[in-house]
Amino acid sequence: MFIGTRADCAALPAQCNPAIVRPGGRGARRERLPFTARDGILVAMTYRMLALDLDGTLLNGEGKVGERDAAALTVLRGRGVIIAPATARWYQAAVRPFERLGLHTAAIASAGADVRLEGGEVVAATPLPPAFAHFIGDLCDRAGWIATLTVPERAYSRADHLPPWAANAPEWLTPVTHLRDAELTTLLSVLIEAPAEDAFLAELNGWRDRLTFSSAISFAGAHLLTMTAKDVDKGSALRALCTATGIDPADVVAIGDSAVDVPMFEVAGCAVAMGNATAEAREAAAMVVASVEDGGVAEAIERLF
Repeated sequence: MFIGTRADCAALPAQCNPAIVRPGGRGARRERLPFTARDGILVAMTYRMLALDLDGTLLNGEGKVGERDAAALTVLRGRGVIIAPATARWYQAAVRPFERLGLHTAAIASAGADVRLEGGEVVAATPLPPAFAHFIGDLCDRAGWIATLTVPERAYSRADHLPPWAANAPEWLTPVTHLRDAELTTLLSVLIEAPAEDAFLAELNGWRDRLTFSSAISFAGAHLLTMTAKDVDKGSALRALCTATGIDPADVVAIGDSAVDVPMFEVAGCAVAMGNATAEAREAAAMVVASVEDGGVAEAIERLF
């Protein structure tokens, strides 16, 4: 619920303002509940779901949730708002930062290929073509790529050398130096780290019309390429989650920091870009908040809910 004076409400971007509906904007999808006056204060019902990216949006350069963001999320969940991490991470890794805060969440995982309700009930799981699963496993091994391949129950983390923590890895994360023995029948997504000039990337060209490819730059500056089934992305996943929960997409706030978040920006009623977001994400958003290091998620929650 947003509580404020009429001047406070007018200060919100039109696309994110529950009191303003303008043709052509995201806020034009439908009128929201009107304001009511309580002791001279205008009160309006607002958003029912928060979908937010993780790395670079909620998780800072150390992979942690800031104290201000954690507090804001805890308050928001206490109000009954559904929180859904939307990330290329597999399901178990997507919900883990929230479990550490004692919060139960829905999830848009594996770059949109794995959609779940609170408690882990599967809404949608869209695998990649079996032929591609075999092909990409072999290509990752030949190219020597650092890669994460997700299936519903775990992720395979491929590198040329096992990490020091490999022996203590949880059951839902399997570090490997090759993928020839990995069970990829239900492969949901692939995330690889490869420089743009890597010659092995050309071998993916034959699949580009048959899959969804998304590019991004990691916090450390690495070039990331994500692959999911055709027409599967964070936007399609958000629609599926809204249908399953009975929530109008217009009643969703989406927060992100890169081009891979734009599809869910186009679905949500209000799109918010982080201060550290790419130009494409900022241009697609209705409002821009502080950076991940400065509590941008908390700022969005405080301004919109």
